[in-house]
Amino acid sequence: MGTSAKQFPKNAKPSISPSSSADPRLRWDDLGLLLALTRAGTLSGAAERLGVNISTVARRLDAMEAELGVHLFDRTPAGVSATEIAEALVPAAEAMEHAAADVLRVLAGRETEPEGTVRITAPPGLASWVVAPALVRLRARYPKLCVELLSSVGYVDLTRREADLALRAMRPQSGDLVSVRLVEGTPVIVAAPSLCSRLGKLEHLDAVDWVTWGPDLAHLADGAWITKHVDPKRIVLRTSSMDAQIQAVRTGIGVMLVHRPFLPFVGLQEVPLSSALSKRLPPLPSGSLWLVGHRALRDVPRVRVVWEFVLEMLVAP
Repeated sequence: MGTSAKQFPKNAKPSISPSSSADPRLRWDDLGLLLALTRAGTLSGAAERLGVNISTVARRLDAMEAELGVHLFDRTPAGVSATEIAEALVPAAEAMEHAAADVLRVLAGRETEPEGTVRITAPPGLASWVVAPALVRLRARYPKLCVELLSSVGYVDLTRREADLALRAMRPQSGDLVSVRLVEGTPVIVAAPSLCSRLGKLEHLDAVDWVTWGPDLAHLADGAWITKHVDPKRIVLRTSSMDAQIQAVRTGIGVMLVHRPFLPFVGLQEVPLSSALSKRLPPLPSGSLWLVGHRALRDVPRVRVVWEFVLEMLVAP
């Protein structure tokens, strides 16, 4: 584990003496540590979540167990495993976490003008090509705003204030969240303008080279469609990076699938299809993009103006 913290066999139950004080003390930070260890399953993962080093996590865990007089986690070379008492504490710790987030939302609601930090999470391609280039316009309107842009394929938890707004491919089904659909429909075949000029109307899917997702993301709808309907010999680039796909297609190396509303952002052009290909083209995968936020933050000035700005960018009038 890269730490000097003592290691216990998985089934061992080390003796822990309660604190010498009459009543053990429990700090809010201790509950945050318990949740981080439970969710990460390793000292290193908890350290990353808390923004500290591994030795600090191990030291704080030792101190908490000593103060409470209970053994909370079994530590092994593979990670940490919550004991029965730690698992019993998790619901209460999560309730306090939500209560703390509610306090922050109440305080945030006292804003009178858009200022401060807004955290937005978006898939890497959207973060790089749509959100980041637009921030200069947002900043010109609201100079007191600061944006934290989280580029991630995973979903962050808006209810835990891991972000204020999110761009997601699916509408949330739970939580006190509000959402609006930004984009819906099927993607189109796109290429660099120079390649479009040379191609004219595309007569067959295998008449051009393709760029698509790498093996780790080939299950995504666009990648699965290309795998099924395009000759593998015509696929010239597979990559898990949307940035790399767009940059490659911009050079004229081949075509890819992109939703039409995003074409102005990425500098690509829809490839015209012949009438014959249009008639026999296999159905393209449908997809959507949602803007999601927490209901309690919806009318906070700094969050509201960013919400409205994203709608202005991506929703056709």
